[in-house]
Amino acid sequence: MGIQQASLYHHVASKEELLYQLGASALNQLQNEVEAAVAAVEDPLEKIRVFIRAHLALVLQHQIRHVTLLTGLHGLTEAHRLDIVALRKRYGNLLLAMIRDAQSSGVIRTDIPADYLYLALLNLLNWTVFWFRPTRELSVEQVADLFGALFLDGAMPLSARSHVVRLSLPEPSSRRAAKRKAPRAAEKPTPERMLDRAAYLFATKGYAATSTREIATSLGMRKASLYYHIRTKEDLLHTVALASLEGIRSAVDAALEPVSDAQQRIRTLLATHIEHLLKNQYQHAAALWELHLLSPARRAEVVALRDSYEKMVRTEIQRAQTAGILRGDISAKQLSLSLLGLLNRCVMWYAPNGPLPRADVGALLTEVFLVGSRA
Repeated sequence: MGIQQASLYHHVASKEELLYQLGASALNQLQNEVEAAVAAVEDPLEKIRVFIRAHLALVLQHQIRHVTLLTGLHGLTEAHRLDIVALRKRYGNLLLAMIRDAQSSGVIRTDIPADYLYLALLNLLNWTVFWFRPTRELSVEQVADLFGALFLDGAMPLSARSHVVRLSLPEPSSRRAAKRKAPRAAEKPTPERMLDRAAYLFATKGYAATSTREIATSLGMRKASLYYHIRTKEDLLHTVALASLEGIRSAVDAALEPVSDAQQRIRTLLATHIEHLLKNQYQHAAALWELHLLSPARRAEVVALRDSYEKMVRTEIQRAQTAGILRGDISAKQLSLSLLGLLNRCVMWYAPNGPLPRADVGALLTEVFLVGSRA
C-alpha cells in the first residue's frame, strides 16, 4: 500500500483484526444493501429474484474479499469467528424468511423444508466467486438470470409439473447436536491415518495454523516419525488434494461405466459425486480451501486434475442436452459450473450427525438441479 508497517497498526491491532474487519464489513454491506433492495418488492417470487441479483452484484463486485471470507474463517479467533457466524446467520435469515413466505404463498414447493432450499440457493450463489471472470462470456446480470431460472424452476410447486418428484425430508428442527469430530483412524495403515488426520486439521484449522508436530501428536507419534513418510507439510496437502480429485473421479467413472441412458447417467453422476464428497468431507474441504497454498507446480498438477473432472461433467451435460433431457438455452459450461457449485459447497455446512443422510442430500440437490434444468 506504500505505507510503513507502523502506519497500518494505526488502523488495526493485528493481521487477524484485519481479516475480521474484512469479513464483518462484507457481511454488513450485504445485509444493508440486499435488505434495502428486496424491501421495495411485494411479489414473493420477485423478491427472491431481486435477492439473487443484489447478492451476486455485491459478491462479484468485491469478489476477492468474499473468496477470503469463505475460505479464511478458521483463521479468526473464537470471539471474532462467532461474531462473523452471527452476522452470516442474520443475513441468511433474510433469505430464509423470503423462501418461507414464498412457500406460504404456494409459489414454491413445500415438500423440501425452507432451510434446505435456502442452503441450495446459497450453494449456487456463493460458489460463483471461485469461477466468475468479468471478461468471459456471461455478465453478472446474466449469471443472476441463469441462477434465478435454475433455482426457481427447480423449486416450483409439485402441482406445476408432472415430473417433479415428491421428497420426504426431515425438518431441520430434528437436527442433533452436530459437533465436528475428527475421523476415526483406528486399524488403518499409518499413511492413511496420517492423511485423514492432516485433512481434518487442514479443513478445520487451516493449513497455515496446523503444524507437523500437531499432526504427529494427534496420531500418537513423534514428529521425527512423521518425516519417515513425508519430507514437508506441503507433501501432505498435495497428497490430500490429489486423493480428493482422483478418488471422486475414480468413483464417478466406475458408477457411470454400466449406465447408457443419458438421464440416468446424470442422476448417477450427481449421486456418486455427493456421496464421495460427503463421505470424504474433510479431504475435499482441505483440497478446496487450501489449494492456493501449494507451490505453483503442485497447484498446477491439482488444477489439471480438477479441470479434467469438470470437462467430464460438462461432457455428460452436453450428452443430456443432445438427448433432449436438459435445457439448451443455458450452455453446458454454465450448467456444469452451476451444478458443481450446487454440490461442492455442501462441505461447508453438511453435518454427518445431522438430520440428513448423505443419500438424502444427494436426492435433494438432484431434484432441484434436474427440475430446474429440465428441457
